[in-house]
Amino acid sequence: MSENIPIEVQMDIVRRLSVKSVAQCRTVCKMWRSRIESMHFTKRFGVRMNSANNYVLLYERSFKGYAFYVDQNFGLTPVESDISYSRLIPLGWSHGVCALSFGPIVRHFMFLFWNPSVQKSVGAYVPYYTLGQEYEKRLLGFGVRPHNFDPIILKIAFPFDPKEPWSVQLFTLSSRSWRSLENEFLLPHTFRIKKESQANIGRHIYWCGYEKFIGNDASSYKSYVIVSFDMLSYRFQILNIPDHLLRQLPLPFCVTSIGDNLVVSGNLQGDEHCVFCIWVLSIHGGTISSFTNLLTIPSPIALKLIGFHDNIDPIIEVPSQEGFTASLFLYRMATGGFQSLGIEGDPGSFFIKPFCHSIVLQSHADRATYCQELVYPGLVDTRLNLGCH
Repeated sequence: MSENIPIEVQMDIVRRLSVKSVAQCRTVCKMWRSRIESMHFTKRFGVRMNSANNYVLLYERSFKGYAFYVDQNFGLTPVESDISYSRLIPLGWSHGVCALSFGPIVRHFMFLFWNPSVQKSVGAYVPYYTLGQEYEKRLLGFGVRPHNFDPIILKIAFPFDPKEPWSVQLFTLSSRSWRSLENEFLLPHTFRIKKESQANIGRHIYWCGYEKFIGNDASSYKSYVIVSFDMLSYRFQILNIPDHLLRQLPLPFCVTSIGDNLVVSGNLQGDEHCVFCIWVLSIHGGTISSFTNLLTIPSPIALKLIGFHDNIDPIIEVPSQEGFTASLFLYRMATGGFQSLGIEGDPGSFFIKPFCHSIVLQSHADRATYCQELVYPGLVDTRLNLGCH
């Protein structure tokens, strides 16, 4: 490209190319490589939906992991990768990046950022500061900061003693290190988060949460809320659920998203059957501004919402009567009927998200690992076989 063309114009042309072409452009010269690998270029390249592949699907079958691209008609194409998907636990998907965790709960516990578009994965060890896992419950949260496309991981730990405060560590890929959040950014120690699901919408990560109370008769009960984390201010917040909605929700519930709206779902347990419910919530200014019941159907067994097709039809995991396997079904809102997708796997292992291209992770070496041995030195060494990693 002519040296008479300003570098900013050159980069504006490059960012309009495909992911594969951008990777090739990185080899042109040192200046191009530096510019293309910058966070500014990554943000301007943005996220691009793929016309051929609508979703990325992860699941296990007989404890063997699988990853597929899924087209509009739910045809499957294997994802080319050197990752062994067995025993990987998906945390979330955002801006073309999937986060997964794997390893023993104590030593050598890791998370993995994976971008199939650039065929790269980057991992880091998760800090553990106590002598045994009985001293804390913990979960990992994942998101990509929308203002600079910087992936982050939260390690949230609650001591079993409810009088003890939270401990939250934050990892940002740009810093390649962990930092502790001050107490002023955290929730009161009486709150807890359910780790079964999370949702990423804009600058926030959402979970199902609750506060535990002791009644006058010494019995305990839980008051359910929605917990959010702001990835720009690094602050947690409680979203109280209106009483007339809370009385209709399955408790606890799972969270996901549809467009820019939060979705909560779950099963109300009856004497003879379950009632599967999906609610769509609009959130503005840290409060629930409106809510709509999308689906309420009876079922002989508990169902699980996995995602949405075309932003309307729920994709649902249906376990077998024996409970050893599960299948994916599409619920057609227009007809009120279930359509089998012909995909079978282990119960609870399905993870499906809309697929998009991005160049996040492009500047990192594939299979790079950061923050090794961030564990208490007295813990027993139980190394994990990471397969190709």
